[in-house]
Amino acid sequence: MAESKVTPAGIVILVGGVVVLVGSFLDFYKFGGSIGFSAWSGDPYFPITIIPVLCGLAMALQVGLTSFANVNLPDRVLGLGWNQIHLALGFQAAIMMILWILMDKGGFDMGIGFWLMLLGSIALIVGAFLRDRESAPAA
Repeated sequence: MAESKVTPAGIVILVGGVVVLVGSFLDFYKFGGSIGFSAWSGDPYFPITIIPVLCGLAMALQVGLTSFANVNLPDRVLGLGWNQIHLALGFQAAIMMILWILMDKGGFDMGIGFWLMLLGSIALIVGAFLRDRESAPAA
């Protein structure tokens, strides 16, 4: 049996990406406890609510392709290494989801999809930091 190339950081990123994706199809927010809207519902928040999903998908896709499909991606994209890209995308996803908590909700409640996307986004940034630490030279 071949040894897997996926690292613990890669596992955290893959799980975080899947959780964000699954959460995006559930109720992101609800009005009055009965009417719910997902991140993909096409409401006025639509373009903003899917940004964490796209960040998570990009991160999980890169980890999945390099770990399981043996795809050789370039070491740098637009002058950034993959660890830098993961840190930027993970930070973007996590900060956007955290800022939704601080936003004036205007009469709506956060749904289970939001909370799953928040947890998945936190996992993405944690995975990005772990990935950066894995590749750091030992002192």
